[in-house]
Amino acid sequence: MTIELRCESCGKMLRATSERAGTRAKCPACGHELYIPMPPDQIEELPMTPEDAAELEREQALEEERRALDRALMRESISNDEPSARRGVRPPSRAGFGGGTGGGNAREAVVAYLMAMRDANLDLAAQKLAVLRRQKAEALEVVDQLATDQLPPPSLANVPPGVYQGFLRTLRSQL
Repeated sequence: MTIELRCESCGKMLRATSERAGTRAKCPACGHELYIPMPPDQIEELPMTPEDAAELEREQALEEERRALDRALMRESISNDEPSARRGVRPPSRAGFGGGTGGGNAREAVVAYLMAMRDANLDLAAQKLAVLRRQKAEALEVVDQLATDQLPPPSLANVPPGVYQGFLRTLRSQL
């Protein structure tokens, strides 16, 4: 069986035998390396398993537990670090995590800002930024805490780490 394909670089029509499917070859006209695909009739579908709601809930619970442990370890390492205590560095407060008044609102607004940035909804991000500027100290603590957490909030788990950290740096600089 023969596979027909077009070189992505020069556009020349090429033919390859089915034995070469799944490999790379060079275009004889321009030397561009290209992939010889499998013929459609030889591609087999992989069976998909349905999502297990209970497993997803277990994963989310484990993720939340991991975040809590990361925060506790961070607080412990900061409190045990005597030189930083002498320099006036204080451990992060619980604002934004249900420990301070209004902190939960700051955390919600920070996460809402980050979600708006993720979705490229700049109008909503600007609205949330205005709210955060009114509670700047709490918002900065939340931003710093999120920056040190190993995992982002579940609603932002699909944002690449570099982009997520970039959003946090941008927010911090705008506060």
